[in-house]
This record gives sequence, C-alpha cells and structure tokens, in this order.
Amino acid sequence: MYNLLIVDDEDIAIRGIVQGIDWSDLPIAKIETAYDAEEAKELLNEQRIDILLSDIDMPNENGIELLRWVNEHCPDTVTLFLTGHADFKYAQQAVQLDCFDYLLKPIDHNQLKKCVAAAIEKVREQQQIHEVHSMYQSYYEQWNKQRPVLVERFWQDLFHYRLSAAANQLEPVMDTYGIPLKAASSVRTVLVSIEQWREEWSARDEEIMTYGVKNAAGELVLAEQPGHVVQEANGILYVIFYEPDKETGKDIALRCNHFIQQCQSLLHCKLSCYIGESATVQEVRTKVQRLLELEKNNVSDVGTVILEKEYSKPTGGGTPLQFHFSDWALLLEMGKRTELSLRIDECFDQMQERSADYTFIASFYFGFMNMVFGWLHKKSLLASDVFPSGEWEEGEQALKSLNRLRAWTQQICVLTADYSQQSGKDVSQVVEKVQRHMESHLHEEFSREQAAESVFLNPAYLSRLFRRETGRSLTDYLVELRINKARTELEKTNIRISDIAATVGYSNFSHFSKLFKKETGLTPQEYRKKAQNL
Repeated sequence: MYNLLIVDDEDIAIRGIVQGIDWSDLPIAKIETAYDAEEAKELLNEQRIDILLSDIDMPNENGIELLRWVNEHCPDTVTLFLTGHADFKYAQQAVQLDCFDYLLKPIDHNQLKKCVAAAIEKVREQQQIHEVHSMYQSYYEQWNKQRPVLVERFWQDLFHYRLSAAANQLEPVMDTYGIPLKAASSVRTVLVSIEQWREEWSARDEEIMTYGVKNAAGELVLAEQPGHVVQEANGILYVIFYEPDKETGKDIALRCNHFIQQCQSLLHCKLSCYIGESATVQEVRTKVQRLLELEKNNVSDVGTVILEKEYSKPTGGGTPLQFHFSDWALLLEMGKRTELSLRIDECFDQMQERSADYTFIASFYFGFMNMVFGWLHKKSLLASDVFPSGEWEEGEQALKSLNRLRAWTQQICVLTADYSQQSGKDVSQVVEKVQRHMESHLHEEFSREQAAESVFLNPAYLSRLFRRETGRSLTDYLVELRINKARTELEKTNIRISDIAATVGYSNFSHFSKLFKKETGLTPQEYRKKAQNL
C-alpha cells in the first residue's frame, strides 16, 4: 500500500480531492494533507510519502522549491503538480526537476485519479529496481567475504580425478575438512546447469550472479538437509546430499522445480536440474559423469528437471532427416540469404519435433562445418579472415541446446554471406555499425534487441561478439560513450547540466550525477568548474 500527500494552500481544493474522489480501488493506505511547503516537509520527514500531489503557487515557498527539497531528501517520492499556472517557465522547471506529471486546474477527477494511478505504478517500478539493486549488493558483499573453499575444492578434486578414491586417502581429508562422511557413505548428487542469462552481464557481474544461484541452490534445493553446493566452470553446479535416504528423488524434484522458477524470476537465468541416484563417496564421480551425459543429451528441453532413474534416451523415430548441405552451399553461393535462413529454420524445426539427441545434432554440426569450410576453400578464403573472432569455434558450445545451435548456424551463414558480398572486408564492420547506431541514438533508451536487429544478429550473439572485439559489454560501452559526450559538453559549453544529461540519455538528473561521479571521480558541477578554469 502507498501513502499520498496533497499540498495546497486552499482548503476547498484539498477537500475536493480527498472527499470528491473515490480512492478505494487504488492501493492507497493513507492520504495526508498540508497547506504549505513547511508543513509538507514535516510530514515527509516523519513518514514515508510515496506520491506528492502539490500546488505550485503557495505562500513563502512555492511548489518548485518544495520539489527541489523532495529530490534531495526524499528521492523515492514521485511528485505531480496540480496548478492553475500554465506558465511555460514553471512547466520547464518541473520537467528539469524530474516531475512525474504537470496538471492544470480545473481537472476532471477521473483524469486526476488515472494520473495518481500511473504515479503509483512508477513507485512500484522504483521499488522493484531497488529490490534488484539491494539483492545484487547483498550477493556482492557475500562474494567479497572469505568463502569456505576447502570443502568445495575437495569435491572438485574428487570429481576430476585429482584425488584418489581409496578409503585411506579420502577419509583423512574428509575428517580434516569436517565432512561428516566415510568413503562408503552414500550421497546423492544433483547437477544444476545454468543454460542462459536473460540480462547482459559483465564478466564480474556474471560471476557474482552465479554465486547468487549457488546460494539459492543451497536454500531451495538442499534446504535443511546436510550437504554442500559445489560451483564448477561453464555454468555447472553440484548439490550434494550427505543423507540421501531421508527423501526420494521426487521430493527433491519438487524443490528443484520451485528453484528453477525462482531463479528465472529473481536472478534472470534459465537452468535445468538432473537428479542422480545414491552412490558412495568412492563411486560419486562415476555418478557425476552419468549426470553430465544426461545434461549433454538434453538439447531440446530448457528449464526442466530430469531424474536419472526415469530418464530414457529419445529415439527420434520416423523417417530419417536429410541434411541438404549441397543445397545450402548453392544458396550461399547465390547470395540468397533469406531463403537459406528459412531452410535452416525448417531443418531445426524438424529436429525439435523429432526430439533429436546429442549424437544426431553432432552429426549435423560436423556436416555443416564441412559445408562451410568446403565453400571457403572453393572461394580461397581463410577462416581467420571471415571469422576473425573465432565465431566458428563456438559451435561445439552450442551443441548443448538446439536453440543455441540454430542461432549459431544462422550467424555463421550471415557472416559468411556478408564477407562474400563485401569482397573480404573486415567482419568487425558489424561492431562498427552497432557503435554508430549507439552514437546516433545516444539520447534514447538503449535496446539491445534494436541494436541487434540493425545488423541482423541474435541479441545474445551480438553481446558476445561486441565484448570479444571491444573488450567491453554493450552496457559498459554505452555508459562510456554517454559520459564522454557529457564531458565534452561540460568542457566546451555552458548548457545546463540537466539539459546535457537529457541529451546523453539520462532523464533522471540524480542518476546521471551519481553515474558521472562514479566514472570521473567528480560531480558534473565540479568537473565543469575544474575544466573551464584550466
């Protein structure tokens, strides 16, 4: 529920809003009133006010001055003006101070109610953003703390055959690390595979968020059971249950499903869980290899739970699929990229319908690569020229998912056809085009999907390509671009700082100022003063 504060020096105006409008269908807990800015400030200091609806023309301090104070002391409060002044100067100041809406008296009560409802939605969005930031900060702080790595390293060494499975080797180590097991003790292992991130993370952020998934696995999958969560490379986690007979695989599967839903909602990632049968500590690495095999063969289902006991390998019955790579090579030769793209989608749709397994799609991969390199050889082209960032090498990673393999196949064909049409021009023109797109849309809200569409690439692929060629994520590059533009304007002009913020894509001046200081070490005002006094 949300709190609303109405500020107006006319009692009849306040009563008309409070009593003349039915607020019962909006999530408003309390409506407070004040007759001037001073009284409003006292209320804002005493309690949380989510929406401020204020007049502008008031004795002593006007609404514009009140908004300045609110922005400094209560930045989460969303402000609307309801005034009889249509003066452009007031409206301009209100916009510069990030006022949510500027309404003129008299106003229809239904319209006013809709504006307040929109302001409530803005408050809700801000709270969600704060929650994400708070969650991120929490994981970041945990990540920075000293972690209990010895137990995790023990399991990693055991899984990767760096430690003997002999009882006289295992048990002293487990005793030292306080692991309550013997070599013959039974454990159950759940493999968690992080398949896709919805957000564009930097390398550090991805590591932090993976740590968040690891913590969530401990809370939601392992729950109150004794055990440990082990983090591996390439988006793999292992949840190890030390007392596997306390519950069945189906009990764990229920928690895994809940875990998958929570990670998709809160941590912006898709993942699958593979639940193994019990095995002794000495046998556990054989069980881990079995779970890795299940994960490798699951190329069609995303966000799923698979129990080893119930798993049956897809047979892919029906008429065998034929890969017409010679036809694809001809389409590539003729420059018919659209038709080739349709043929690729048709082929992958059929593989999806047949529940193709890993062996089947691997045969596709090697046949496709043979076609591509045969075509390059025919054209006397070097793979390093056509794929300077080694894009063709990513195919083996894409074999884990039909959707990823489809996207990779489309990208290889696009890059190959583009290179051919450009007579061997550098493929990094794709990145240069994206950079130009970002420069020309600097004042707008950035969309990774639109940027990818401008160069006919998959958004996730574009992100990887951009980071590989520039060493930075799309987000980091955009921030640098915007801050550099702002620095130039601050150095060479006397344009208002709030106007400069808007021209480089930041409508929220406070956010711009904080970001500028983070990047330069100075506030925009300090930077301008220092630069223009040199």
